[in-house]
Amino acid sequence: MTQDISSKLDMYIKNASDAGLSGKASVVYVLLLDNGTALSPKNIISKTKLHRQYVYDAIHELENRKLIMVVGVSKAVKYLAASPDKILQEVEKKRIETIDSVQSLMKLYSKSPAGIVEVISGSQAVIENIFKVLNEATEGDRLDIIGGAGMSFVKLMEGRIEEYEELRAKKNIKIRYIGSGKDVEYNRSVIIKNESRNIKGIENIVNVSIRPNSISFDIYEPEILTVIVKSESAVASQRALFEILWSAAEKQ
Repeated sequence: MTQDISSKLDMYIKNASDAGLSGKASVVYVLLLDNGTALSPKNIISKTKLHRQYVYDAIHELENRKLIMVVGVSKAVKYLAASPDKILQEVEKKRIETIDSVQSLMKLYSKSPAGIVEVISGSQAVIENIFKVLNEATEGDRLDIIGGAGMSFVKLMEGRIEEYEELRAKKNIKIRYIGSGKDVEYNRSVIIKNESRNIKGIENIVNVSIRPNSISFDIYEPEILTVIVKSESAVASQRALFEILWSAAEKQ
């Protein structure tokens, strides 16, 4: 496999994940896409090294999403990958829906008393606000994060992440973090010391940070933007949602 083809397949795997496919379904889809011809379940199991049941679960998921086509019948059935364009469409749809939901939230709170909503844009302004909030936090405060874009935060803070962690440790700010595979692993094994749990499918676009007196929505695409909502009822409702997700998430 050439490096060019390999990079394209990596892109398709990422796009499949961004579109909400499970890891198993993403692997099976990319295998079929790379193969270019129909494969039997037995061949898929052999090539992916996945457990037989995982492969059939993946096939079922891909059939429901209309991402594979069935060739043959009964014991001669084989599967062929549909066009990856649908994957790209799903990713874009998800991105637009996320942005629309945040914009709808901003419109809702814009009808509230002045000062409840603050919007900060641009990487430098967002970073300055992150340190401002941390400096103003009360010692021992709790921060709960639904981390849809955890690694985007790390990238944004590149060069200052150690400074951030030192200040957080000094103020003894406790974090509970819900995210996807990579960012949870980062929290668990690199420098961030906190409780982290995993929920598949939470990735990209938005981080939701719940503090004692405010919520912030950190949006990384198509531009870096932070929306801060200062409302007791909003904090209470988001905290309740977090507790539900926290109970359902996988412990790390």
